[in-house]
Amino acid sequence: MMKTNKPFSALKLSIAISSSMALMSCGSNEPQKATLRDIDFTDKSTLQADVFVKPKTEDEIKQAYYNYIQSASKDETSRQQAISRLAQMELQLSNRLIKESKEEDDLNSDRLYTETLNKTINLLTTSLRDYPKAKGNDVLLYQLAKTYDQVGEHNKAIEALTQLVKNFKNSVHYPEAQFRIAENAFVTGDYITAEDAYTEVIMSPDSDRFYEKAFFKRGWTRYKQELYVESVDDYLESLTIHKFGDYDALPDNEKSLFDEYFRAIGLAFSHLNGAESLQSYFASSSNFRYLYHTYRVIADIYLKQERYSDAVETLNQFVTQHADSKHVPSAKLSIIQIWQKGGFAKRVHTTVDDFYLSYHPKSDYWKTNTDPDIAKKTKTALRDYIVKEASFYHSKYQNKGKSEDYQAAKTWYDRYLEHYSSYSRQDNIYGLYAELLYRAKDNTGALKYFELAAYDGEIVLDKKAAYATVSISNSLYNRAQGEQKAALLDKHIRYASLYTELYPTDEKSTEIAINAAQLSFNSQQYDQAIKLTEALPETITSAQKYTSNLIKARSYFETKNFADAEATYQTMLSDKSVNRNQRASIRDNLALSIYRQGEQAKEQGDIAQASHHFVRVSDIAPNSDIASSGLYDAIALAMQHESWQNAIDFINRFKQLYPQHKYTNDVTRKLSVAYLKSNQGGKAAREFERISSFEDNSEVKMAALWQAAELYESKGDTESAIRSYRSYAHSYKKPFPQNMEAMQKLTELYAKQGDKNKQHFWQLKIAGAERRAQNDEKTERTTFIAASATLDLATQSRQEYTRRKLVEPIAANLRKKKKLMQDTIKLYGQASSFGLADITTQSTFSIGEIYRDFSKALLESERPKNLSEDELEQYEILLEDQAFPFEEKAIEFYETNLARSREGLYNPWLKQSREKLKELFPVRYSREGKLGGYTGNE
Repeated sequence: MMKTNKPFSALKLSIAISSSMALMSCGSNEPQKATLRDIDFTDKSTLQADVFVKPKTEDEIKQAYYNYIQSASKDETSRQQAISRLAQMELQLSNRLIKESKEEDDLNSDRLYTETLNKTINLLTTSLRDYPKAKGNDVLLYQLAKTYDQVGEHNKAIEALTQLVKNFKNSVHYPEAQFRIAENAFVTGDYITAEDAYTEVIMSPDSDRFYEKAFFKRGWTRYKQELYVESVDDYLESLTIHKFGDYDALPDNEKSLFDEYFRAIGLAFSHLNGAESLQSYFASSSNFRYLYHTYRVIADIYLKQERYSDAVETLNQFVTQHADSKHVPSAKLSIIQIWQKGGFAKRVHTTVDDFYLSYHPKSDYWKTNTDPDIAKKTKTALRDYIVKEASFYHSKYQNKGKSEDYQAAKTWYDRYLEHYSSYSRQDNIYGLYAELLYRAKDNTGALKYFELAAYDGEIVLDKKAAYATVSISNSLYNRAQGEQKAALLDKHIRYASLYTELYPTDEKSTEIAINAAQLSFNSQQYDQAIKLTEALPETITSAQKYTSNLIKARSYFETKNFADAEATYQTMLSDKSVNRNQRASIRDNLALSIYRQGEQAKEQGDIAQASHHFVRVSDIAPNSDIASSGLYDAIALAMQHESWQNAIDFINRFKQLYPQHKYTNDVTRKLSVAYLKSNQGGKAAREFERISSFEDNSEVKMAALWQAAELYESKGDTESAIRSYRSYAHSYKKPFPQNMEAMQKLTELYAKQGDKNKQHFWQLKIAGAERRAQNDEKTERTTFIAASATLDLATQSRQEYTRRKLVEPIAANLRKKKKLMQDTIKLYGQASSFGLADITTQSTFSIGEIYRDFSKALLESERPKNLSEDELEQYEILLEDQAFPFEEKAIEFYETNLARSREGLYNPWLKQSREKLKELFPVRYSREGKLGGYTGNE
C-alpha cells in the first residue's frame, strides 16, 4: 500500500541508497573511457585527457558533469553514463540530507532536499527519454518510481512501475513493481487489478521477498470480491509459508502478524456459515495445526458482533467434531467466557459446573491427557472460576439468605479446597469460606477457616481474619463445656496475644487484651494474664486501665509475686479517677499483698523482714481488714523471738489503731509479758491490771490482778499496788488463802504509808474473814496472817489503851481505860488462840504486860484533889487493893508463857516473861537456870 506526503520514510531511505548503487552499475558492461570517469575518479595508473582538469569539490564535479551533458550530443554513449553518474550524486546528497535531518517534517521544507529529488527525476526522465532502449532502464524506472513516491507523485510512480512490468518482465524489480501496483490498486478499490498483480508476484520466480505477503494480500482482494473460500485458501497459504511457531513463544511482532492472518481467516469463514463451513473446509485436513485457533477466531468475530449463541455454537462444533483434541478444554473455557460477556449468568454457572466435573485435577481426563501447558492453563482457569462461582453464591446468600445458595457456595469452596488448597491464602478462600460459615452461624467451622486465613504458625497473615478468630473463639468458649471449653480458651488466649502484639494501637486491641487477660486469670493462666495487660498502650481509658491493672495485680498475687502485686495496687491508688468503693477494695488487696510478703519472709526465716511487712500493712492500709492481722502477726513474731521492745511498740500501735479489736485483750496480755520481760515492771503491772478488767476467765483475771499488784509493789508504786491488792481482796474471796494474802499486803502497804486507819480496817477484814472461813479453806499461812493481823490489832488497841491516862475525871477515864484493856486482852487472846508459838507467846506476854500496866496505872493514877489526907490514904489503900489483882494476873500470864519453855520453845517473849517475873517475884525467879529444865513447880 502506497503512502503519501511522507517523502522520507525509512522505506524511502532504503530506496534512495539502493537506487544510487543501481545507477553506479548502469552500463558497466561497456569499457569505461578515462576522459569521462576521470572527471571525479583519479587513478594514478591511468592517463587523463588533456582537456580535463580534476575538480577539487563535489559541487565542481557535478557542475562538470552538467556542463558535459549540455555540451555532448545524444549520440555519445558517455553522455548517458554522465546522466547516471549525476543522478547517483544527487541521490547520495539526498541520502546525506536524510541522515543529517532530525525530523522528516523538516526535510519537506528543505529547499535543497527538494531540489535534489527534482534534479534526480529530471536526470532519470532525460535518460529514459533520450535512451529508451538503453540497457538497465528497468533500474532507472524502478528508481524513478521511488523518487516520484518520495516527492508525493504517487500516480507518476505507478506509471513508472507499470512501464517497468510491461517492458521488463525479467527484471529483478518485477515482483516488487507488481506488488506495489497491486497495493495501489487495492487502495483504490480496483480488487481485480490488485488480484492479478498479486498473482503476478506469486508466479514470479524472483518473488521470495513478497511471496508470502502477496498470497495474504491476494486473499484480501478475493475477500473484497466475496470469494471467501478462495480468500481462505490464500490466507492459509500465507500461514503455511510463514511457518509460525507456537503462539505463546512468538515475539510481539510475530504475534501481531499471526493474529492478522487469523482475523482474515475468521472473517472469511464468518461469511461461510461459520462452524459448518469450517467442518466442511477442514474435513480432509483435520490435523491442521491451527484448526482450533481458526474456530476460536471465528467465535471471536461472532462475539464482537454480539452473536453470543453463534460464537458458542462454533466452539461447541469444535468440541463435538474434535473431542480428542487437546484444545477442547480451551474451547470450553472460551464458551464460559462468551456466556460471561453476553451476560448469560445461568448458562455461565451451568457451563462452569460442567467444566469442573470434566477437568478438575482429579478427573479421569488427566489420566490420558498429560500436556503440561494445557493442564496448567486449564487448572489455573478452573481455579479462577471456582473462586468466582463460590463468590457468586456467597454473595447471593448474603443478600437473600437462601439455604440453596449457601449450599452452592459451600460446595464450591469445598471443591476449591480439595484441589487448590495451596493457593487458599493467595485467593483468600479461607477467609471467604469462614465468612460464609459465620454468616450461617456455623461458628466452629468459621473458626477453623479464619484460623487458616489468619495465621502461619505464630505469624499473623490477615488482620481481619485474626480478629475474627479472637471474637469467635471467645463466643464459642462462653458456650462450651468440659475439655472443649479448655481447648477453646487456649485458642482464644493465643489469638488474642498474637493480635494485640502485632496491632497494639488498634482500637480493638485493648478490649481484646483485657478480655483475654480476664479469661486467662479465671483459668489460672496468670503469667499470660500479666503479659496481656503489660502489652496495653498508655492511651487506654481510665476504666480500661483500672480493669487491666486489677487483673495484673491479682495475677501477680496468685503467682506469689506479692511485691509486684503491691506495686500495681499502688499504681491504681495513684489514679485520681478511681472512685471511693474501688479505692477501698484496692486498699484491702494492697494490704493483703503486703501481708503475704510478710508470710513469705517468715517462711524463709527472715523474721525482721517478715515483721517489717506485717507492720507495713497498718502503715499503708490501716483500715483494711488484714491490717490488724498483720500487726498481730508482727507482735506474735516479736514475742516468739523475744524481741520485747518491738513487741511493745507493735502492741501499742495495735491498741492505738484497733482499740475495739477482738485481739485487743490478747495483745494486752502479751504487752504485759513484754514489759515484764524487758524489765519494765511498772508498765507490765498496768497491763496486768487492764487484763484483770476485761478477762472473762476468773482465774486469769485474778492472776493478772495479783501480778499487777506484785509488780506495782516491786517497783515501789504503793498506791497502784494498794489499788490492785484492794481490788483483788474485794473481788476474789476465793481462794481464801490468796484473798488473805491480798488483805495482808494491804495492811503492810498501808502501814508503810502510815495510814493506820486503813491498816486497821484490813486487819479487821483479815480477822473477820478468818472467822468466817471453813477449816478446810485455812492453811498455815492464812492462820499466820490472821494471827498476825489479830496480834497487830491487839497491839494497836494496846497503844490506844496506853494513851488513855487515869486522870480526872478518874471514873470516866478508868472506865474507858479498863474497857480498852479488856478489848486489847481479848484481841491478844484471839491472836494467841491461833496456836502459833511466836504469836501466842507474844500475845501472852502482852496480856501480862497490860495487866501489869493497868495495876501500875491504877497506883499512879491522878488523885482526886478534893480528898482529905485520910481520904487520900484510904483512897490509895483502895487503889492498892484494886491494883494487886491485876499484878497477880500479870504474873499468871508471865508464868503461863514461861511454862511453854518446857515444850522446847524459846524466843524473846519467853525471855522477857522470865525477866518480868524476876522483877515481880524475885525470890522465885532470880535463880539462873536452863529454861529447858524449868518445871514450873517449886
